[in-house]
Amino acid sequence: MSAARQSRPGGVRARLAPRPAGARVAKALSPREKAIRQRLKDDFPHYASRCLRIRPKEVTGGELPHLQLNRAQAFIHERLEAQLKRTGRVRAIVLKGRQQGCSTYVEARFYWKVSHRKGVRAFILTHEDPATANLFEMAKRYHDNCPELVRPSIGASNAKELVFDRLSSGYKVGTAGSKGTGRSSTIQYFHGSEVAFWPNASTHMRGVLEAVPNAPGTEVILESTSDGPQGLFHRLCKAAQEGASEYELIFVPWFWQPEYRLPVSEGFQRTSEEDRYATLCREAHGYALEDEQLAWRRSKIAAFEKGVHDFRREYPATVEEAFKAAAVGALWTQELLDNARVPELPKDAEGRPLPMVRVVVAVDPAGGDGPSNDEVGLVCAGKATNGHAYVWRDDSGKYSAEGWATKVLAVYEKESADAVVGEKNFGGDMVETTLRSKAREAKKHVRVKVVTASRGKAKRAEPVAALYERGQAHHVGRLIALEDEQTTWVPGESTWSPNRMDAAVWALTELMLGGPDTFQVGSYR
Repeated sequence: MSAARQSRPGGVRARLAPRPAGARVAKALSPREKAIRQRLKDDFPHYASRCLRIRPKEVTGGELPHLQLNRAQAFIHERLEAQLKRTGRVRAIVLKGRQQGCSTYVEARFYWKVSHRKGVRAFILTHEDPATANLFEMAKRYHDNCPELVRPSIGASNAKELVFDRLSSGYKVGTAGSKGTGRSSTIQYFHGSEVAFWPNASTHMRGVLEAVPNAPGTEVILESTSDGPQGLFHRLCKAAQEGASEYELIFVPWFWQPEYRLPVSEGFQRTSEEDRYATLCREAHGYALEDEQLAWRRSKIAAFEKGVHDFRREYPATVEEAFKAAAVGALWTQELLDNARVPELPKDAEGRPLPMVRVVVAVDPAGGDGPSNDEVGLVCAGKATNGHAYVWRDDSGKYSAEGWATKVLAVYEKESADAVVGEKNFGGDMVETTLRSKAREAKKHVRVKVVTASRGKAKRAEPVAALYERGQAHHVGRLIALEDEQTTWVPGESTWSPNRMDAAVWALTELMLGGPDTFQVGSYR
């Protein structure tokens, strides 16, 4: 079609231009308009990109943009449509991060369905009144800016409801709180928003299940960020993940959002924890995190009161991470570590760094650097003149023997350490021989203390955990991966090896508890 014909008054584009709400032109549709109208009815992404307008995140000052599905929204749409085609209904739970457009998508989907079908009702239940007002404002914006060709007439409208009189259909929102909210006459489309934060969640869900018939075409979409491993939403996600319910779990990772990035400063280097995190994202989703995304993650973790633990719930990378919590029976709790944490190494009254009486690098080697091998624990700690111990480096990771030896020597030299501590039982001989060889090759002097444990991990770790409880041991900043091991390894239950924790235990034992049971010292050049 020529540009002149497209812009001709009365043409298709003119018919798609929005008119004031309530205005209607009674005119028979042409075959072409009928075809356009049918595609708008059948193809949601096409309909959204031409008929629905949203409030943008950025300040533009221009016309409201149309809804173009982002990656998260398109993924959710594909999963829902596949389930609808397969089962004839939608029963879905969406676990996602903040501000990824899930509610925007579901409100648009339900407005599209209700405004194209007769005798149907959509009900949206949120966790708090401001969210209810926001979602209804979104639906009103969709309606007020919808082209006249596809906008249904309104018979009633108030702060929480749209009624399309000619269709005998409606769209309503409510707030979870009152135990009766959610109980209604028949509902075909139900959206539960931020379900993890509903008061009286179980009561509301029973009401929803009674209101939505087990009939073809009906849809129940429950979505939320995580509130930890507790409550109805957690149980629903777990059941869906295990295939123990009719609901399908849809997970949306945070890093799909293109705006979740920050410029990388000069000299930016990934920490060992960030390398580990990037590996997790690659293995779980086939996605390679970029430095700009990790820089954004760092800034968010620093801003949150509970650091990485808040980040995991607000911006999860996996389902497991969204519900991650300290294990019952672990020797450390997150509260204990947070209480013992300091932002930087100690200073005297005049602001000068306190001298370190001793600094050690502790290493707990694994059997190799293959995918099935444990990480090498590599931690640096020191004892200051105030009598307290400080752990400020965790360089643990998957290394070859030569790789970890090189790293140990680098940390030893950079931090002016006076000893490397390594366990003999599981790799102690390797610590000694590997570091001796590497030190000679590099022509560097290193003092190695090889220790032999006569007690199990728990017995060795208990007095070290007590140092934290007494406020004598501290982490400088957040050592995320180390703290994960400390708060999730349970004596007598956990079957995995906490290499980072072991390295920290050896370091603090050497610094604060008079050294391990037996040891031998070698000095190599």
